[in-house]
Amino acid sequence: MPKEKTPIAALAPALLAAAALFGLLARLRVLLVSPLPSDQPLRWLAVGLAGDLAVIGGAGLAASLLGTLSPRLARVFLAAAFLLSGLAVFTFSELLVYFGHPPRRGDFAPASLGRFAAASLDPGAILRFALALLLLGSLALLVSRGAARGRFGTLRPFPLAVATAILLTLALAPLPVHLRRTAVHPLLLALNVRGTALVPDDDGKLAGFRALDPRGGATLPFPPPRPAAVRSPEAPRLPAGLKPNIVFILLEGVRSRELGAWGGGIPGLSPNLDALAKEGRRVDRAYSPGTHTPEGELAFWYGMMATPQALIMTDRPDLPRDGLPEILRAAGWRSFLWIHNGDETFYRRDRFYSPRGFTLIDGRDFSPGDPRTNWGYSDKALMRRSLKALESLTEPFAAMILTVSNHHPFQVPSDAATSFDPPVPARAGFLKIAGLPQLLGLHTGGMLRTIHYTDEAVGDFFAAARERDWYGRTLFVVAGDHGLPIAPLTGSPTPHEFHELRHRVPLLLFSRLLPPGEAVPGPASLYDVAPTLLALSGLPVPPGMPGRDLLDPGGTADEPVFVWNDDGRVVTAATSRFVWHATVDEGPPLRFAEEALFAAGDGAGTTDLATREPGVLTALREKARAWLSGYFASLEKRASARD
Repeated sequence: MPKEKTPIAALAPALLAAAALFGLLARLRVLLVSPLPSDQPLRWLAVGLAGDLAVIGGAGLAASLLGTLSPRLARVFLAAAFLLSGLAVFTFSELLVYFGHPPRRGDFAPASLGRFAAASLDPGAILRFALALLLLGSLALLVSRGAARGRFGTLRPFPLAVATAILLTLALAPLPVHLRRTAVHPLLLALNVRGTALVPDDDGKLAGFRALDPRGGATLPFPPPRPAAVRSPEAPRLPAGLKPNIVFILLEGVRSRELGAWGGGIPGLSPNLDALAKEGRRVDRAYSPGTHTPEGELAFWYGMMATPQALIMTDRPDLPRDGLPEILRAAGWRSFLWIHNGDETFYRRDRFYSPRGFTLIDGRDFSPGDPRTNWGYSDKALMRRSLKALESLTEPFAAMILTVSNHHPFQVPSDAATSFDPPVPARAGFLKIAGLPQLLGLHTGGMLRTIHYTDEAVGDFFAAARERDWYGRTLFVVAGDHGLPIAPLTGSPTPHEFHELRHRVPLLLFSRLLPPGEAVPGPASLYDVAPTLLALSGLPVPPGMPGRDLLDPGGTADEPVFVWNDDGRVVTAATSRFVWHATVDEGPPLRFAEEALFAAGDGAGTTDLATREPGVLTALREKARAWLSGYFASLEKRASARD
């Protein structure tokens, strides 16, 4: 039998070195341009490289066993494992650079991965993928030729197995490394993730959702029972007997950080939203309940908080619940509309809204000649189509207009009437490499351009709506669905800033029916909107809605606003004076880690008050525990039964 030209024992050590080099380059880019880099870069790099080497070491062991049957097939297997591992690391790093967190199931579950990826791609991403593939292929070729010529040492199966076991332990051991989940090899991360939320309980229902459903027999302490609301005399009221039209305008990815009315200070970015904020009731500190658009939709229609690691609209679109659609219809509202310039099947919205009596209009109902981007038709086309649709509704009606243009890869549609030139830091991409600003940039400039475009579309809508007969009988609510993990003009944010960027959104109520008033200081959440509209319309608020009436100055008890961030399993509680963040450990039992407490005015998150204010930290932690325990109760019960 002829001697094997390139034994696995010679290929393995060279491929381990090549994997370490590629992984190091990918992770250095994450540290340089990710919106949330680790505070412990050396430990973080060590965890990542240990995982890369463990994966290739495991592939080398498998190839050694395969080599007893076919040496050629073993070499092909090992080379393929190296390429696939490298591409996984590269893809993971790209997601971290854009999102700031590992991918979530919710990012891909609504539609096929192919469609999601196609809509998200930009020329820079395609170029980076091509460069990564070229580098991996070159490294594989160099290793193969070098091993064939005997230029590398050898590593036999037994020492390779020992080294792989040690590396795997280092990669997965619960060592104190800041943001270790963003360093771990994506394959190992997938193997190490346990399902920890919204587990079906014994009767087949979702325990967490039932805990917030007043018809589900909840016995958990959150939200606490409350008596029927009694509005204070200072709270605004609508004329007796009036059933107002309600129009939600939910803006994709628009956060409050840059908007002028919310203190953004970028001249000319959002003149229309700024003008509306002066005429209406602006909420200064408003938070999205989660990081997915459907969570914002459910907050508006049903007053719902986020459901950790699950999307009710997608996972259980037919789950019954009482909210605005049911309450308003019973009270005499005639028409319900949901309109979007994308695809109604994304997040299975069609299966959620249709049974609830909504008329649905999506991109398939637009004129093919309307301008569009990767994610759908332009926001201006959406506003034109919305005005036409609202004209056809029978009053009183309730409608939601959902935009999409301010979405990565931030393409400005061709029907923009004006352009916006971002400040120099945004155009430079924060990492100044001659000729490559967009390739290694953080998309801040592109985001500002599409925010300006969406603002222009909102301005066009209201300019035309003011001429409609139904305008004077309509309550408008304008808000961002969630923020974006794009670095601000000041560069890479602190962890506290990052969470604020992901959740601080513009929120305003606007109507000729509302008298002028001062801005609502907050904190508030999008899930406060439903009880506010019900109270304003003189309708009862279901006890299962945890929100409060934003327009009632007598009902502003300083209860915390809760936020769930899938980015890193982070829970946030915001009060008038403090903002608390904590990571929720993989459970059960329910445990909090990496707790931090900041003053509400400390936007940069420079001073952690956790040791100075232990009483505040403990109180917010226990209230968060009362909320989250409902979602994890079923899992903890099963774990106890196993023990």
